[in-house]
Amino acid sequence: MASKYPLFLFSILGLSLFFFDSLSKDDRQEITVTLSQQERLATLWETQTGYVATPEQLNSLVTNWIEEEILYQEALKLGLDDQDSIVRRRLIQKLSFIAESGPSEPADRSILQNFHQENLDSYTLPERYTFRQLYFETEAEADNALLSLKNGKDFKTLTEPSMLNSEYAYNSELEINAIFGIGFFSSFDTTRLNLWQGPLASGFGFHLIDLIALHEEEVTPFENIQGQISMDYQRDREENARNNFIKELTDKYTITIESK
Repeated sequence: MASKYPLFLFSILGLSLFFFDSLSKDDRQEITVTLSQQERLATLWETQTGYVATPEQLNSLVTNWIEEEILYQEALKLGLDDQDSIVRRRLIQKLSFIAESGPSEPADRSILQNFHQENLDSYTLPERYTFRQLYFETEAEADNALLSLKNGKDFKTLTEPSMLNSEYAYNSELEINAIFGIGFFSSFDTTRLNLWQGPLASGFGFHLIDLIALHEEEVTPFENIQGQISMDYQRDREENARNNFIKELTDKYTITIESK
């Protein structure tokens, strides 16, 4: 038992030194909860709960904030933020948000119209196709159906049941490949309208295709997508602001990349 006393006394001494050291005014750091910070806490509470914070709730919010601030400051002292990818990513996100969220007013119609004209490729619908399709599990069944069509049989009586639609309207090459599988559109003969063609293989089976109409590229009118253009314009401004902000910061640094 005696051998345990030195360790016990050492622990008491250590705790005493820590206690008196914590009372030293020279080591104390001041934390001020400003009125604006209290208003921010109250606003955040109201946003999250839908209710105005009572004095008791506000006191609790302030107490929690002080505890968090103490832990945050002590964590910084211990360097716990160093080499922490989560902290790094969060700080980058916050600074990027600051760079993008400068004062901005809604753009007037003429500015949005100019943006529309300068980015016509983004608002141009690609060539699209309207077609019917008949589905078959085997190529032989599709061949027999094609022969029946040539002999005047009604196409509605020939297809086999499937999850696919019997007709698709205004679909682009990208959309057609997304439905039937990559490369399916390449087997289309787009010069043959209103003539059954096939069999064309897909990931589902085999198909006969009747290309009803080909729709040329078409610029979407400004009036139809003004809301979308406004959002795109705002996003473009934010991205430019961020890029300019990063460029200005980068000019303050000398970048050295060590070679192996």
